[in-house]
Amino acid sequence: METTELDLEISKNQISIDFDALEEPEEESSTLSLVSAKNLDWIKDEVLFVVVRAKDTFIENLSEFQLLGKSLIEWVKMAGNHCQTIVIDDDENLLLRLKNIQTDKKIMAVFYSDTPLLDKALFNEILSYFSSKGFNALKLLRGAIFRVDYLKALSEFVQAPSSKFNVAMLEKIDSNKKLARAYQILKEKILSFHRRNGVILMEDNISIDADVEIEAGAVIYGNNCIEGQTIISKGAILKSGNFVKDSIIGKNVVLEGAYIEKSKISDGKRVLPFEKIVNESI
Repeated sequence: METTELDLEISKNQISIDFDALEEPEEESSTLSLVSAKNLDWIKDEVLFVVVRAKDTFIENLSEFQLLGKSLIEWVKMAGNHCQTIVIDDDENLLLRLKNIQTDKKIMAVFYSDTPLLDKALFNEILSYFSSKGFNALKLLRGAIFRVDYLKALSEFVQAPSSKFNVAMLEKIDSNKKLARAYQILKEKILSFHRRNGVILMEDNISIDADVEIEAGAVIYGNNCIEGQTIISKGAILKSGNFVKDSIIGKNVVLEGAYIEKSKISDGKRVLPFEKIVNESI
């Protein structure tokens, strides 16, 4: 076996997997009726996405707290990753900070870093509603949408029309209970993404980080934890009890209760229970 440090080549698109691409809405995501087929290219061209780094509440540095391989602020940024995005800190002069942002975009979408359940579908829905109603400002449960020229003229925050979008997805994470709930929702979203993509998940008690890439036809049993930027290839079978992090698992590999980190397992290999493979290629 090679025991030197490996420089694994992980595909760049793993860091921005668009989970919404495979989502099939089961019902209206809000009380609003929108045409889902509407061209939304204008959002990318006209919207500046401002993520406000929320002040710490019940956890120190909450914005950087990791849920399934991504920080809360990274989850929020994914919702608008098709737009120009900037991050600012929250403070008492937030309005002034927003007004001082130099941009040629027509609309500013402001969301907070403690709303990790915001996703691209809801982001687009909110912007479509805002545009269709011709609002100058729209107040959200945790954030707001402004026309930039209107925002520049404001001397203070004013009461704006409020929305009735999915409250749970815009709820502030400010307790252990809400954080645990967000974890479970995001975990199921990731599992659902892989199921729709042809991965065979034998049980629900599987933890998969957001940047993990799994090819269709892979089989994963319960009590598996897959973290970091890992690739699981077609035909691989992960029996119960494996921990895999930042590794490449080749085609038709069988893992049985092993620990694998920063390693590459070649096609057709079998790794037996209790084996620990770190910085190796076999």
